Amino acid sequence: MSAGGPLVVVGDALLDRDVDGTVSRLAPDAPAPVVDVAHEDARPGGAGLAAWLAARAAPDRETVLVTALGGGPEAELVRARLAERVTLVELPLDGSLPVKTRIRAEGRPLVR
Repeated sequence: MSAGGPLVVVGDALLDRDVDGTVSRLAPDAPAPVVDVAHEDARPGGAGLAAWLAARAAPDRETVLVTALGGGPEAELVRARLAERVTLVELPLDGSLPVKTRIRAEGRPLVR
């Protein structure tokens, strides 16, 4: 491949979801913090994030992601976020796209 050819990323994509908030009390039925959600964000994860970062770092070079996204709102969100910078080559996927959710309180991770 020449230096001017596309950069191809092959791998599993997922949706990374971050939930940020504050904690001011514990649940009444367990010693677990109750998170008051202040902000949520979602972005491509896994190979999708690698492709997005590569495309951002080299905007003059085509970046291609070969992955399986399947159907559902999670996959549509990943497609939409990648569409501006990354060319998708989709493989079949039965079922929904994996989602990794991180819940943080005041910047500190509570659960993933």
